[in-house]
Amino acid sequence: MPEENVFNLEERRKKLTEAQRRVRQKEIDDVRKILKTPEGRRDYWRRMGKCGILRSSFTPNSNQTAFNEGKREIGLDILIDINEADGSAFARMQNEYVSALKSKKQAKENA
Repeated sequence: MPEENVFNLEERRKKLTEAQRRVRQKEIDDVRKILKTPEGRRDYWRRMGKCGILRSSFTPNSNQTAFNEGKREIGLDILIDINEADGSAFARMQNEYVSALKSKKQAKENA
């Protein structure tokens, strides 16, 4: 079975004009540079966490759900940029986050 591109990156690229492609490439180059630093990866991870990309947007209050979904959409846009810039960055960010949590836990236990 062919692998499905969940981010539809190729479709998105086809819809861009040449000028838009140049602007988009510059954006992705910027993201790539940020992802090369641990600080940049931590910042993106924190922002995506605040956006709630890995949790449901639903609440019993429809206005709050709509607000949450708006934040989540921004987080998903960030994730698309990250995956376009470096397909392995998200997994690296996850691993770094888990490692940091383990280090904090160990530090507490040793204190």
